[in-house]
Amino acid sequence: MGLFKSKKEKEQEKQAKMQKWLQDRDLENLSQDDYAQVDRIKTQLRETVFLLNNIAASDKDLQRNMQNILLGISEQNWLLIKQNDKLAKQNEEIINLLKNKTKDLQ
Repeated sequence: MGLFKSKKEKEQEKQAKMQKWLQDRDLENLSQDDYAQVDRIKTQLRETVFLLNNIAASDKDLQRNMQNILLGISEQNWLLIKQNDKLAKQNEEIINLLKNKTKDLQ
């Protein structure tokens, strides 16, 4: 094994770590879009933890930290809105199917 990894190897390693992280949280069956959003949230929060570990953080670092937290929360909110919309549409479809089934039985 060489000292340096190729771009493809780095990407595969990153994907494996992300899959493990998702699996630990029972999120491994996410759609591709949701996966991308969760990856952005995870990145924002990782940057925040990095800044929090720096005890001698400057005001600028603390402001950046707060910004990362807000960006992470915003991404989570967009994900929740999208998932809520998907559930509402599925519920509407189920209701319509049940209404049609009831009409057919009458």
